Amino acid sequence: MEKYIDSEITQYWIHFQAGELKKNHIYPQAMIKCYHEDDFMLQINFYPDAKSVPPNHYDKKKKLVYLRYPMSMYVNIMDILRYEKPIFFRYNKALNVGFVRTGKEPVGEGEYDADF
Repeated sequence: MEKYIDSEITQYWIHFQAGELKKNHIYPQAMIKCYHEDDFMLQINFYPDAKSVPPNHYDKKKKLVYLRYPMSMYVNIMDILRYEKPIFFRYNKALNVGFVRTGKEPVGEGEYDADF
């Protein structure tokens, strides 16, 4: 069995939850569905900062990773998805830990850098 799931993220869409379907159930306030080409392989859920964040999860049947973060991390994840390329994610099935990351970039590279 492979220990890691690795993939590049090439597309995404965002969903904001309004309302609750069940009382006393903690719903994510926002979610980002991430794709490699047309393959849906990662869902990032953001939960209210005042609530405990459920553990990450891998759905073997759907081959889908769920990474869960507090809502305060939403802006950071969106900045990476909007402004960086390439973007990857990795999930360690044994440890139930995952991350979203950029590719290698030169030190000091900036969008508006200028030589003076």
